[in-house]
Amino acid sequence: MRQSPAPIAAFLMAACVQLAPPAAHAGTETWRCGNTYTDQPCQGGKAIDPDDARDAAQRREADSATREARTAADRLERDRVRLEAAQGGRAATLIDNKPSNAKPDASPAPGVALKKKKKDPGYFSAHDPVATAKKKAAKKSAKS
Repeated sequence: MRQSPAPIAAFLMAACVQLAPPAAHAGTETWRCGNTYTDQPCQGGKAIDPDDARDAAQRREADSATREARTAADRLERDRVRLEAAQGGRAATLIDNKPSNAKPDASPAPGVALKKKKKDPGYFSAHDPVATAKKKAAKKSAKS
């Protein structure tokens, strides 16, 4: 004799109803992981209670402040976009680093000798003048 599936189905439904509230409650924890919030635990995260403990007046005040800040941000963005559009037709300006009153190379007065310029080695090398003087003195004393 075969039983009808109704009693088995009723038993399974009753089991599901009994297990559903703990399962539904288990996934409602909120975790703070650094500066983000998630419903899954993370390394170094803390479980927090997400219930809002503020009263209605405090919530209205916070919402009002948020709306005012958003309105101000939108206004500032519109101003910035307007200014950028107004300056859009201008070309980039090249700033030259040469002095505007540069003197051309003048020939020296007759009888004045020009100094020879050292050849630029093309690289920079730092040295210690005190150490260099000590080495020269040591070489001089070694030769004597």
